[in-house]
Amino acid sequence: MGLTQYNNWEPVLDAVNGRMQQEPRVFAHDAVPVVIGAINNSNANHGLRVIDKGSTYAPGDVITLTTVGGATVAAEVTVLAVDANDGVTDYEVTTVGAGYAVGHVETDSDPAGAFEVEVINIDIPHTQKRGCCLYVGANADVEVIMEGVAGSTPTVTFKGVAAGSFLPVLVKQVVSGIAAPGDILALY
Repeated sequence: MGLTQYNNWEPVLDAVNGRMQQEPRVFAHDAVPVVIGAINNSNANHGLRVIDKGSTYAPGDVITLTTVGGATVAAEVTVLAVDANDGVTDYEVTTVGAGYAVGHVETDSDPAGAFEVEVINIDIPHTQKRGCCLYVGANADVEVIMEGVAGSTPTVTFKGVAAGSFLPVLVKQVVSGIAAPGDILALY
């Protein structure tokens, strides 16, 4: 295979030839529990798009997002900066929550605040350019979104995955298949 042929299916990825750190992950250096529907705080936009900055905040305030869209664990946002009207201009997601879906609109659980965001990224953290492999610690059917071609969402279900299995595929998101927290680990 010529140097220009590797990864032609995904032209936005950096080439991996000669770059050991970017080659397909054969040995993992980190394992992180996968939480379905957790907001991807590793992305530059923190996995959220601000719809309304609100008007009653100060740096250091912690905003608990509602779970009206079906989330099972509320995410929390810590305010880092506000504008002259006390609207949030910079923030960090300090608790990523669980059960969110892309497109959910969530607000401050305290109605006085009016901070409102749209969830735009629930991928496994640090999979912006490359997916991660998975370790499955419990028997399950595991539905995932593969790394795939930009703009597509190739969803695949691995049926009957046995406990203790390693899935050497590049995954961006686990859609279903976790019986308990920590049953599936993202391997980087």
